[in-house]
Amino acid sequence: MIKVNFVPLKSIIQPFQSNPNSPILSISETPEKHESSTLHEDAELDGETNEIYEKNKHLLCIDPEETIKASKLMNEAVEHFTYHAICEDGYELIAISSGYTVFIFEKEHEGHIFEKIVNRHYGLDAYDIIINEIWNSDNGNIFNPFSSKKKVSRVYNPNLLMIQQRYKNWFLGRQKYFYALVKKARISENTTVIAMASANINDHHPSKKKYKNTIIENANLFTTDIDSEDDIRNGKLKKTFVNIAGYLIQKLGNRVDVIYVESVNDIKIFMT
Repeated sequence: MIKVNFVPLKSIIQPFQSNPNSPILSISETPEKHESSTLHEDAELDGETNEIYEKNKHLLCIDPEETIKASKLMNEAVEHFTYHAICEDGYELIAISSGYTVFIFEKEHEGHIFEKIVNRHYGLDAYDIIINEIWNSDNGNIFNPFSSKKKVSRVYNPNLLMIQQRYKNWFLGRQKYFYALVKKARISENTTVIAMASANINDHHPSKKKYKNTIIENANLFTTDIDSEDDIRNGKLKKTFVNIAGYLIQKLGNRVDVIYVESVNDIKIFMT
């Protein structure tokens, strides 16, 4: 499989200083608007692969009611995510790469902190390569692949999964983790979204803290159990929660924009 090499952000990002001649002004291009009815539940793109589904078909959910609820929830999550990915209101540019290909934004919205990265790639075949790399990779984060690992915990259909993702803070040395549902959806001919959100998933962590998705309220109504590992059951890892996160990948001529957005409790994924 062709790999895309992503450089860790800390090595290429510098604080942003306002410059009236900066090409950041052209970043206002946004994906075309779409209605929820145009979301393709199981659409596959030309050139798209689904290695992660083929490797994990043995984890297929056998509860049809849970599958329906997961699908409905993640359709809503795709809509929430897409709004925050393409909406520019409230975002402040806080860092920019020296080559003007990576831009980092931050905003506060209704008591939540949203982090956004816009990463530009050039090449006629970059669109399919990037989608496949994000969806099929075992790395939890393409922008900093050395800090996180992803594994599939349950499969609902080829484009809808439950994942466990682990992160390590290199300064403190303690791992954090979360469970989340993740969905891949083509929202237009040239735009694909990969969105994830945590739900009410009982992973048997001993913490008495109540975890709640404070952005997608319906996520708290989705309940299920998962057979987690001993280090989670024994409380050795710190549990966290993804309100909303994901990638919007859009093809614009010979350029592909990857927009990453997250709002996560207790951790910043892409800067870990």
